[in-house]
Amino acid sequence: MFFRAIDKFFVQLKYLISIIIFILIAMASLLFVYWLLYSAKIVLPDFVEGFMWAIIDFFAQGVKGSKLYDEITPILPVLASGVFIILTYVCNCLMVFLENNHIRFQNCVQNYKQKLERTINKELHDSFIEDLKKNAYMLVKIKLDIEKQTSYLTANVDSEVDVDYIEKQILSSILSFIPPELIAKKGMSGDSIYFLIADFDKSREFFSILVSKAARCINDFIKPKLKISFFAGAEVFDNLAEFDKKSTYVDKLLSLKVTNKIVASPKFKLLFENLYSDYFSFNVLGEYNLSDNPSRSSYVMMYSLHRKF
Repeated sequence: MFFRAIDKFFVQLKYLISIIIFILIAMASLLFVYWLLYSAKIVLPDFVEGFMWAIIDFFAQGVKGSKLYDEITPILPVLASGVFIILTYVCNCLMVFLENNHIRFQNCVQNYKQKLERTINKELHDSFIEDLKKNAYMLVKIKLDIEKQTSYLTANVDSEVDVDYIEKQILSSILSFIPPELIAKKGMSGDSIYFLIADFDKSREFFSILVSKAARCINDFIKPKLKISFFAGAEVFDNLAEFDKKSTYVDKLLSLKVTNKIVASPKFKLLFENLYSDYFSFNVLGEYNLSDNPSRSSYVMMYSLHRKF
């Protein structure tokens, strides 16, 4: 508000000086024209003569009534015009001075605003980082979708395949392959398995082992005319009291059916991009509706997680 008042004062002062300069130029021109008419001995109306000489005598008060006044009377109008020209020049100099100082003032205000903006942004960023650091746990869930693709030639073979058994075997194998020192907890949750990670520094190694072992387990159980799809989702959260809520949220990520990719939530992406920028990269998968209410839409941008080499 204070800066705005000063800026307004500069604008109004320049506007006032512009009016004064216009008046001074008009008076200088008027007196010069009068001098030409006066020198040509052209008779003008009395009110014009009175007005002009009132202005001229204002500047000639010091010599009025003296012999010098009588001697310079023929050129007094042009001298008065010269005085107005000088005053115009002084006002122009003042205008330039005001304009330069106004620009300096605006630059100072702009620099102050930029400095204040940087300070606020830094404080907001620091606060944002501190909020991210509160996330102490990561939940990763994996689910499989096994589909039999029968045909006339393989119908007898396919009928002997126990899809549920294969799914449990693959998921159990993945669970057993993950080293316990990388995770805080693991287990089965319905038709999926989960891993709880409490040390984000180990997350890169965890995902590396998870992907390689999952691919190995799936390849070991692949049979003719059997399609196995791999789904995974990851989310971070503050404390264990949120485990059930976040588990339900990750189930929604799995329900998106993004095949053979690890779906990462926006919060997951923000945390690792800001705190562990050299761990993972993220590709945009698109916007998905995660609303529990079918009549309401809640579209959220989702990302696929990729390990940086």
